[in-house]
Amino acid sequence: MTEQQVAVAEPSPGARQDFLRAVVKLCRERVYEDIQPADVAKLAGHDEEQLRAIWPTKSLMVVEALFGMVAPRLVFPDTGDFEADLRSQLTSIAEAFGDPGVGPHIAALAAEANTDRMLARVFLDRVFTPNRAAASKRFRSAQEAGQVRRDLDLDAAIDMVFGPIWFRLLLGTGTLTAELGASLADHAVGGLASRPDRTE
Repeated sequence: MTEQQVAVAEPSPGARQDFLRAVVKLCRERVYEDIQPADVAKLAGHDEEQLRAIWPTKSLMVVEALFGMVAPRLVFPDTGDFEADLRSQLTSIAEAFGDPGVGPHIAALAAEANTDRMLARVFLDRVFTPNRAAASKRFRSAQEAGQVRRDLDLDAAIDMVFGPIWFRLLLGTGTLTAELGASLADHAVGGLASRPDRTE
């Protein structure tokens, strides 16, 4: 009996980055539903089989491309000035998510994650958890430095501070701008900051 071997295309050197750049370009030109692996492969100049050897689904490809692009803008700074760092962080996130080539696609991915367990796990492991950990670390260091009230529930505080951005992103209830981020920071600091005249 003769065994038939099916050749599987191996991704060529540099193909992954070519694909990711193509995804980012298409995200700026199309809605999420209209982005197809075949079009990404054509734009990248590689075979679609190579693309599918890296990402079994479109959603996994898009989430890697988008968050690879915005990740440098989401780093929570630690200059020692919590108010300034929070303002910088919220402004950067609001601007990134307010980008029409980014925000609507993240919202679409979040919706799809409700029925796609693999995507949900990737979203949790690669997006939510690292950013949540960074926020927790920065809030905790501010609390230890006396810049944030000692009686705060930090998990609840983080939800309160970042929740409005995600709410607007996922439900489309308002625009996401740098001005919004700065305003959220101003309101948040008023409630989070230590008060010298208050007994904690």
